[in-house]
This record gives sequence, structure tokens and C-alpha cells, in this order.
Amino acid sequence: MKQTNVLTQKTLVRMPLLSDILPTLLLFFASRATAMGMSPFAVAFFAAVYDKRIAYIGILSALIGIATSRGVSEVPKYLIALTLYWLFSRLFKKKSMVINSVAVGLSVALGGGVVLLSGIKGLFDIFLLLTESMTASLMYIIFKKTADTTEDFERRHGMSSEEYVSVAITVGVVLAGLNGIGAYGISLTHILVSYVLLVTALNTPVSIASCTGLAIGFMSSMSESGAVVMMGVYGFGALFASFMNTYKKIGCFIGYICATSVMMIYAQNTFDIPQGVANAVIGGAMFIFTPRVVQEYMRSFFTKSMQVEAVNPTSRMREYLSMRLLKTSEAFESLHECFFSMSEGRLKKYSDDIGVILDEAAERVCNECKMCGKCWQTDFRRTYKNMLELIGIIESEGKLTQDNLPKHFGERCEKPDELICEINHVYELYKRDVLRRSDAVTTRNLISMQYSEINKLFLGMAGDVEEGFTFMEDEEERIVNSLDKIGIIPYEISVIESTSGVCEAYLRLSPNVSHSLVEGVITDVMGRSVSYEGTENGLSKYVSGALYEMEKSMLQLSRDGFGVNGDSVAMFTVGNSKFYCIVADGMGSGNEAQYESAAVCRLLTSFLKAGFGVKTALGILNSSMCLNMEKEMYSTIDLLSVDLYTAEAQLYKIGSAQTLILNGGEIKTVTSSSVPVGILSDIRLDKKAVALKEGDIILMMSDGITESGCSSSKTEWIKKIMVKPFDNMEELSKEIMDTAVEKNNGTARDDMSVVALRLMAK
Repeated sequence: MKQTNVLTQKTLVRMPLLSDILPTLLLFFASRATAMGMSPFAVAFFAAVYDKRIAYIGILSALIGIATSRGVSEVPKYLIALTLYWLFSRLFKKKSMVINSVAVGLSVALGGGVVLLSGIKGLFDIFLLLTESMTASLMYIIFKKTADTTEDFERRHGMSSEEYVSVAITVGVVLAGLNGIGAYGISLTHILVSYVLLVTALNTPVSIASCTGLAIGFMSSMSESGAVVMMGVYGFGALFASFMNTYKKIGCFIGYICATSVMMIYAQNTFDIPQGVANAVIGGAMFIFTPRVVQEYMRSFFTKSMQVEAVNPTSRMREYLSMRLLKTSEAFESLHECFFSMSEGRLKKYSDDIGVILDEAAERVCNECKMCGKCWQTDFRRTYKNMLELIGIIESEGKLTQDNLPKHFGERCEKPDELICEINHVYELYKRDVLRRSDAVTTRNLISMQYSEINKLFLGMAGDVEEGFTFMEDEEERIVNSLDKIGIIPYEISVIESTSGVCEAYLRLSPNVSHSLVEGVITDVMGRSVSYEGTENGLSKYVSGALYEMEKSMLQLSRDGFGVNGDSVAMFTVGNSKFYCIVADGMGSGNEAQYESAAVCRLLTSFLKAGFGVKTALGILNSSMCLNMEKEMYSTIDLLSVDLYTAEAQLYKIGSAQTLILNGGEIKTVTSSSVPVGILSDIRLDKKAVALKEGDIILMMSDGITESGCSSSKTEWIKKIMVKPFDNMEELSKEIMDTAVEKNNGTARDDMSVVALRLMAK
């Protein structure tokens, strides 16, 4: 059924060739097939398969087929329908499958309508005509898919399930056109159906063989009263024949004959059984005695069923990965609890009874004193109370001396000078030890917090593996078959869709494959724009394009007297779906402030690109800065995250200046009341969610801008500028920077940074 592409031909008519014999015969038999007294297959087959440049032969062949099966009286109706479609195909060159399908249905409806005008008998005739028109439209799509499948079949490497069913239905229609050829109950149609099903059962799995039996069985028996019964007989026969294909041809033959015989006993009259079994036996005999060479040639048709393994498509793999991530998360949670409980215990231990100091001082001074027994045994309560009074003096005045030593204590103690010296020394040692161990507790707490944040990261990853995306197996099969049609073989494929709607396709391809061709195929299949992102470890990644993009502009001005701006800005997109903007303001100005803010931007960028959530990334960053033993590091953070598919924006602020959002014509102000990162072990995060619209503007600034010309932060002048119309964001950021400098009498009193962003639809 190889068809010449008529759209590439310039001639309207040509002479017939030897290669036109097969399509002409197939059209003849398809035209002879009937269903409910109708012939909906003639026009559909002609439209889908036949070369319109020799339409005069095709129309003649179809009309002869109709005349031999239904009589000459039916010829005018289909002559009109075939002619109308031929005219349509000549006048309209650029057409889709849907338009052609509709044209086939309309041609049949118009041809039948003209005939009905001459002698309509009732509404039932109209109902039959509409049914035939819709059937013809649907059959055009099936015949067209079959034609596309068989065209250049040698170059292809596989068929989809949809194409396989289309071929089976087409074969059934052609075989139905052989009805009436035979004698004494022996039917050529049923013999060939048995032969085709046995060949299919030998070379395909059970599912394909059964489906083929149902399709061919029904289509080949449409003109008979027992079409549904024969569908079951042939489907059941193909099923059992496929079960027995491990025993080669003999096994298939035995399974088929036994199954069809049993089904006919249950389903048909006793008088029909011998003829039905005879048809099956004759078809089976033809199958068994088919030469090996012919058998191998037919096998090649069925073995072209490409099985492409997905990278990680199974639910078992998801469960395994999810389980491993959850176990890892539990391990880090245990570390967090262990470090935290150890720190709590040690802190409690180090704040125990101050009696440690008293015991140490008494041991150093009082052991050799002749009054030791009287003081620490006979009069223990008074002595202990007096010693506590000495500790209180040290804590309040910083040191115990002869001048602040209580008079009553000096009169009772035999070694007041020695006691003063030792108790001061012991207290100092104790205080240093407490401070040292308190720092150790703080460090342990910070490490514990890092473990806690990593635990949250693994929990999030486990959730993503389990529910965060779905494998699109139907799309995988369609992509494989579409690539196969243009000669590209994918060795592995995996297509996933995240909860945010991002689609990613991973394919293992030959090194010389054109990625632009693959992009086009995936785009057509997915129905959305897809672009090639890169190849890693042999897997090429294609990602669906976002619906929005950010127009951005950034200006910076360093404080007068400093050559380096202490603010740092980072803007980037992750996974073609998330846009991030970070504005960090280091404490002070100059190189040191710039070092702090640049480190913050660099670390946050790395965390976010690695897939960390914003809260987890900020938590790890803060604890890392608090653990810096060499120098203290502080910085404000203003972080914006925008989903380029949904236009949802999230703003995270830590000690940063105000952010202004022009959202739907209304200006919203987002502020922060938290301290910068690196100061407290537990950060307070100010968060704001905003649903953006196309054209909305976001202004992110350092306090050098927001406090320009004012003793306190006021942004009314910025809002007045923001509502003006601007062709681009460069104009907006420049006007804000120029106005800020002007309000400071032409000088920059602090580092100034402004980032102007506008959401744009692609």
C-alpha cells in the first residue's frame, strides 16, 4: 500500500504503472466490503491510500467492487462521493488528517443525499446515511495510519500499538471484500483470516494476537449476521494459538483449531460447525506448509516492535529511591537530636552548683589551717554562707580585695590574704572553663541545625521521588514512533512531568543526531515548545519552555570614597522553570562588605541550583556563617523566586530593605523586621507570596536607595516613579538611581543597588 505523496507532485494526471496494480486491487476488495448494507470503505480507502493522479482507474476499480457486491443501483451514489473527494483533493492542497476525514464524510453524505432526493423512504434512510458518513470519516483515519505505517517500512524499526491495530482493521476490511468467493460453506475469506491469525500468533505476544483476532474477525465478517460471534471465535482462537507459540507452528495450529472448534460449538448451529472447522483447518494447513523463506519474511514484519527501555519508569524504583532517601533523612534527624540533647545536657552540667569553686578554694587554703575542723565541720552552715558572700562580691565588683572583704570574715579567718588570692584565681579558672564549654555547646547547636536542614532536604527529595513528578509512558511511546518515522532510533527514553507542569525528556541517541529535529518531534507530540538543554553521561535532555520570562535590569553605585560596592546581586534560572534574584547587602562598605555579600550570593546560588529549597538553603547558609571561627560575617538577604509556568512569586527577606511590587496596577510594599544572617543561630524569615500578572514590575533595592534623602526609610518617591510607563527596565532602574543620587545632594552616602524586573509572556 505504498502511496506517492500527492502534495509533492505538480501533474494532475499520469499514466498507470506496474506499482499501481496492488493499490488498485486493494481498493477493489475494500469497496466490496459491506456493513449493514452500506459500503463506507470505498471512499475512505480511495482518499487515504490511492494516488489521485490516476483517480480515473481508482474510481473505476471502486465502482466495479461496489457493483459486484451490492449491485449496479448503488454505483451513482458512490460515483458522486468519489468524484467530490477527488475535486476536493485537487483544489485544496494544504490539509490536515482531521480536515480530510471530514471531507470524506461530507462527500459520502452529499453523494447519498443526491440519491435520496430521488426516492427517500423515511427517516431511517437518513439515519443510515449519517451513520455511513461518520464511519467513512473514521475509516479514513485508520486507512491513513496504515498507509503511513507501510510507507518506507524497510527503513523503520517499529510500530506503535495504535498503528498495529490500524493495520489489523485494514487487513480485515480487505479480507471482507473476498466474501462470496467459495463453495459448499468453504469461504476464501475465513481461510485467509485463519492463516493471518496463525502467522500473527506465532510471532507476537498474547495481547497483540488477541487484539488482532478481535479486529480482523469483526471486520472480515461485517456482511454476515454473526459478525460479533465470529469476532469472539477468532479472538479466542488467536489467544490460544499465541499461548502455544513456544511449540512453534504445530503448537499454534493445535491451539487455534481447538479454541475455534469449542467456540463454534457454543456459538453456532451444529450444521455450520463442519464448514467453520474446515475453513480453519485449510488455513492452518496453508500456515504449516508455508516455506521457511516466506515465513522468515513475514516474521520481519512482526519483529519490528521496538521495545525501548525507560531510564527509571517503574513504581518499584520510585519506592526504592524514596525509601533510601527517607532512611538517610532519619539518620540526619538522629544526628540532630543527638547533638542537641548533648548540648542541653552539657549546658545544664556547666551551670550546676557554684559549690565547685568553694570546694576548690577550701582545699587549697583551709586543709592545713588549725581552724579547719571548727569552720567546715562544727560551724559548716555559717562558713558556707560566708564563702557564698565572697563569690557574690567577686561577681558584683569583679574582684575580692582587702578593702571589700567583709569585716566579720576577716576577724574569723586565720589566712585572709591567702584566701583572697586563691578564691580570685579559682573563680577566674571556672569562668574561663564555662565560657569555653559554652562556645562548644553553641557550635554543637549550629551543627545540629545543619543536620536538621539536611534532614529537611532529604525529606523533600523523597516527596519529589514519590509524588513530585509522573512518568508519561504514552508520550514516550509516541515520541519513539515519531522519531522512528524520520529514521532516528532512541536507545533509552524517559519523559516526566513535575507538579508545576515542567516536562523533561531524556533520550539516549546516536552522537550525530540533529537535536533540532528531535526538538521538533517532541514539541509536536507534547503539544508544547521543547528545547534541547544539553547532554550528560550520554543522555540528552529536552525541557519544555516556560510560559513567562523576566525582563531585568540592574544598576549599582558604590559609596563615595570606596571603589567597591558592598552589595552583591545574582540573577539566574533553574531548570527552565524557576527564576531567582538575590540581593545581598554586606555590613558596612568596601572590600570587606563586598566579600560578605558575594559569599552569600555564591553559596545561595550553589544551593538553589543543586535543588535545595529556599528555606533549607537559607538555614544552612546561616548556620555556616555563625560557625565561621576566623571572622564574623553578616549580610542582609533579599531573595525572589518566580515560577515561570504559573507566575507565582515568593519573596524571602532577612534584614533587607523594602521591596516594591506593581501588581495589577496596585503597589505593594514588602518589608523585613528580622536581623541579618550570621548573627543568630535561629533566623527569622519574612516571607510574602504574590500572584503576578503579565506586565507586573518588581523593584528590589538596598537601603542605600530606599533611605536616600531621608532620615528614615521612605519610598513614596520611588512609587511615583514606578507607576510611570517605561519601554524597558533599564529606563526605570536608571531613573531611580539618578533620583536617589539627586536626593543625596549628588553624592552616594551608602552603597546603592537597584534591580528592576518585569514579568513578560513568551
